[in-house]
Amino acid sequence: MEIKGQLISSQRYLNEYVVLDKVKRFKVFIVDILHVTLRGKQYTLLVNGHHNFAAAKRLGIKPQYRTPKKLLKAFNSWSQSERETFIINNLTDSHLYDVNTGEVVQELMEPDFNNMSFQRNLTNGLKLYQ
Repeated sequence: MEIKGQLISSQRYLNEYVVLDKVKRFKVFIVDILHVTLRGKQYTLLVNGHHNFAAAKRLGIKPQYRTPKKLLKAFNSWSQSERETFIINNLTDSHLYDVNTGEVVQELMEPDFNNMSFQRNLTNGLKLYQ
C-alpha cells in the first residue's frame, strides 16, 4: 500500500522513549493509514502507528502501510460527506498537519458542520480499534 497525496495526521505527541525502544528492537514497522478525500483533495491519513512511523523514519526504513479492515468497513458505510465530517472534526492533539513538514493543512482547519446529527450519533460509541 502506498501514500496518495499528502500524509496527514492530527496526532503530534510522540513519546521519545517509545520511539527509541522501537528503533532498537524492531525490524518491521507497521503503520495504519486510510486514503481519504477531504474538501476535494486526496490525502492519506495516518491513523495508528505514529511511533512506528517515527522509528522507521529515523532508521531510513520505509514502514509497511496497511488499512485495518474494521476501519475500512466503517468508512465504507458512510457517505463521502460523513467521512469528511468525521475526519475534520475528530482531532487528537493537533489540527490536521502534513506529517513530513509539520505544517498545518490550512484548508482543513475549519470544522465541518454539514452532518452534525451524524457526528453526535457517531461519537456516542464509535469503537474502531476494539
